[in-house]
Amino acid sequence: MTGVRAPPAPSVDDVRTWLQRQRKLLERERNTEREQLLERHGLALLGLGVASVRVGQGAKLLVELERPAAFHTSIYFPPHQMRPGDTVELLDNAPKKEGQENKERGVVSRVSDTTITVVIDDSTAKGDDARIDLDLPSSIRLVKLANEVTYDRMDDALKQLEQLESPNDIINCLLGRTPPTWEDVSSFTPPTFLNESLNEPQKSAISFAMRANHLALIHGPPGTGKTTALAELVVHLVAQGEKRILVCGASNLAVDNLLERVVGNPVYRDALQRAGAGATRVGHPARVLQKLSSVTLDSQCAYSPEGELVRDVAREIDDLMSVLSPAKTARAGNKSSRTAPRPKGAERRKMWEQVRELRREYRKREKALSGTVLQRANIVFATCHGAGSRQLEGFEFDYVIIDEVCQALEATCWTPILKLAPHGRVILAGDHLQLPPTVKADPDKPPVAKSNAKTLQPPHTLETTLFDRILHMYGDGCKALLSVQYRMNDEIMGFPNEQLYEGKLVAHSSCAAVRLSDIEGYEQGDDEVWGAPLVFYDTTGAGMYEREGDVDDTSGTLMQSQSKSNENEAAIVGKHIEALVAHGLEVSRIAVLSPYASQVATLSSQLHPVHGHELEIGTVDGMQGREKDAIILSLVRSNDAHEIGFLQDRRRLNVAMTRAKRHLVVVGDADTIAGGRDSGEGRRFLRAWVEHLHSNAVVEMGFE
Repeated sequence: MTGVRAPPAPSVDDVRTWLQRQRKLLERERNTEREQLLERHGLALLGLGVASVRVGQGAKLLVELERPAAFHTSIYFPPHQMRPGDTVELLDNAPKKEGQENKERGVVSRVSDTTITVVIDDSTAKGDDARIDLDLPSSIRLVKLANEVTYDRMDDALKQLEQLESPNDIINCLLGRTPPTWEDVSSFTPPTFLNESLNEPQKSAISFAMRANHLALIHGPPGTGKTTALAELVVHLVAQGEKRILVCGASNLAVDNLLERVVGNPVYRDALQRAGAGATRVGHPARVLQKLSSVTLDSQCAYSPEGELVRDVAREIDDLMSVLSPAKTARAGNKSSRTAPRPKGAERRKMWEQVRELRREYRKREKALSGTVLQRANIVFATCHGAGSRQLEGFEFDYVIIDEVCQALEATCWTPILKLAPHGRVILAGDHLQLPPTVKADPDKPPVAKSNAKTLQPPHTLETTLFDRILHMYGDGCKALLSVQYRMNDEIMGFPNEQLYEGKLVAHSSCAAVRLSDIEGYEQGDDEVWGAPLVFYDTTGAGMYEREGDVDDTSGTLMQSQSKSNENEAAIVGKHIEALVAHGLEVSRIAVLSPYASQVATLSSQLHPVHGHELEIGTVDGMQGREKDAIILSLVRSNDAHEIGFLQDRRRLNVAMTRAKRHLVVVGDADTIAGGRDSGEGRRFLRAWVEHLHSNAVVEMGFE
């Protein structure tokens, strides 16, 4: 295809060196995450008791934890960071010597103000002999852990790739050995699109992906409807023939967003039904959006016609567990509240053995059942990590589609890719100009650039994604750009469009001229600042210096972490929000962002008591993929040394400045941001931004 480069093919030694560097960087990242999470940023809840132990879907053991009234003045948890899907460990509240402590590992399933439910992990059990009789201490310490399984699967994928004796066409293409090709446009019949609202760039991108013989990249800048285009592509690929598709994402949210677009659209449901195709979501139920639970593998197994025998076994297990476990109303530390004596000694051991045997039978039947359900599913949805689950062992797919691939480590993308059939094809969708995957370990020193540099250069950082590497190898000819965006007005879009997207983005007519004054009930007044698309509070010369701040949760559930904060900027943000609300804007339409966690904590402590939690306050990183009518961005940095830290990453700033639909407010010190002698890419980007703001925004002096 015209425009696709054909770089020199890497040798076997080049590939081996590249793989070894990937594995080295992964091991360093694993160790860094373990150190930061478990030592410096260790998260824990202390003094918990067991409210109940029961069997859930998939015969998994569920332990419900609470704060016993006998040990705490309040049954409500203090602020904490435990969320559904987190990997945790249950330990004795009184630490013991290493090796003497009982440990149970699991995944948080449900969190309320007074209870946390943990699904106990059986992944270390051999075969079907999962240990069942939990030996839980009376007082428990719940600790959030780094997810080691993720790193194990990435390492396994790289090992598998390294051991391939005869890589197929798609793998050779991904490694730079053979350039990708496409079916000629003249012989391709475009599909009849089901979504009538698709624009021409979306239709073109879908056709481009369908013509691919090996791979295709879909480049989706902010607000351009990337997920919409992918949903249409998935349905067409299945509807046009007997194809099996593995749809993955960098996160559970990315997967669920795409899954919801496919199964939540009546037109798509009808098309899949006509094709006799079904969809199944593989993954831990605790990590799947509740409204999509009916599409999960566990749910489809539980409610399928073949599942009656499995349900019979589950009922027997429940009956035994109701006797073995304390009643739901029984509170730990309060023996008098127990309604019936629990079996002890030999009787208890015998009942646990019955549970063990029933669980073994359950797992045997469930394994056969899950295989049957997955065989019927033409579309399987999973995270890249989840594609390595035991349920998908032995399955092959015609297509692997990975959404938000620019937020995923390359190593984790190989897990689904290695499940492709020899004729398989890969579709990668994302935006390499927004935030890369989160990497905690410091990068290696970048290699010295050489004119004869090899195609497959060993990466110096895990931030180099598969999308980045493919685009660098083969050039823009291997990607389709989605160029019509539906979020921002022209003024907000202007700077990132010119600086990052070569001026190729176009605002759709539905958003190109939107203003706050379009919102019902909002009164702009005479001052243009309350209706302007861009507002810049320039604090230069105001002495509003940053300070070192500690994110310190006084509840004792979080350890301290150094960050930056700026209380003067927080005050400016507060005044601007008060004025917006006074003019009639609902706080739910506003979000406050900052690159620094300490500033987020400062803003939250000042603004949430006034405006409530409907006012969203968070880091820039947490806002990727989302939008609000008004965004207020506190840049924080103000110092005589012109140090800018996080702000030098233009991808982070791109996310920050493309979340607002109608009103973007920037609070910062122009002299700090644009000053200094640094001439690097990040500083040049910031200088251009400050110049753009001074020329196009309503500029307010922050000290007035």
